[in-house]
Amino acid sequence: MKRQVALDTETTGKSDDGTPGEHRIIEVGCVEIIDRKLTGRTLQLYVNPERPVDEEAFNVHGISNEFLADKPKFAQVADKLIDFIRGSELLIHNAKFDVGFMDKEWMLLGLDETTEDMATVVDTVSLAMKLCPGRQVNLDNLCNLFDVDRSARSLHGALLDAQILAEVYLAMTGGQSSLEFSEVAQAKGQGFVRPEGVVLPQLMVDEKSHASHVDMMIEIAFNKPFKTPEGQPPLSGCYWSDEYSAEYPVKGENEAKKEYKKRLNDAIDKMHKKILSEQQLNVLDEYLNEEKAAYKEWEDRVMGRNKK
Repeated sequence: MKRQVALDTETTGKSDDGTPGEHRIIEVGCVEIIDRKLTGRTLQLYVNPERPVDEEAFNVHGISNEFLADKPKFAQVADKLIDFIRGSELLIHNAKFDVGFMDKEWMLLGLDETTEDMATVVDTVSLAMKLCPGRQVNLDNLCNLFDVDRSARSLHGALLDAQILAEVYLAMTGGQSSLEFSEVAQAKGQGFVRPEGVVLPQLMVDEKSHASHVDMMIEIAFNKPFKTPEGQPPLSGCYWSDEYSAEYPVKGENEAKKEYKKRLNDAIDKMHKKILSEQQLNVLDEYLNEEKAAYKEWEDRVMGRNKK
């Protein structure tokens, strides 16, 4: 049995270098996944940080000092969080940030453990960068790429973001094993309860979202061939749909890299034309150009190339 926990935090703010500094956690949200199934178990903790919330942070999550005034201090709820995450694989988007804040809280409690002593930490930002090269991997953009509804996310909230992260992770890594709960589990009231306002991923999406999703699935399908029985050609594809199945163009022993790359690109192009209409292909080109421009703008900004 593999137990994973999607986790997110909200805080009073952060220091200029991105570390906690004098800031504290004000909310923790956790969503449990076992063997790639959402179990319905969640944990949401609001915490009195014993210091004011920065205005900039409030504008992000909308959690006020007045709301937190009567909430328990972290020391009073720490055991609940430790019990929920211990021994799990923690899925955290930009793990360095959240782990840094949790480690500060453990330190203030005088614990001799860190978050990574309690659980295995997986940074889903790093994972997304490997699976989606050249794409922006913030949570909103990943929702667009993998058709995960984020309509309830007008403000950030730890439990809501953890729920969205769990769905994005499952979609990004091949989908949830089963979205159906047994009648017995439902009768016992153990069916998955999502945060208020969040709905399942919509089947009907706009052309741009559909085209970008198909493009990503084709990229995944041709990333690595499936293993096939001896004597049968290797296949491309994914576990989501047979629609992406095709014979995988294996590089010939004496084939030049340039020739192989052209043959691989031709196979990918053929798959695009098989699945997408001409109109959708045009929409995809427009989307990819927008993504390329946005990525270039981000790259120039972080590399300091936009000096005026």
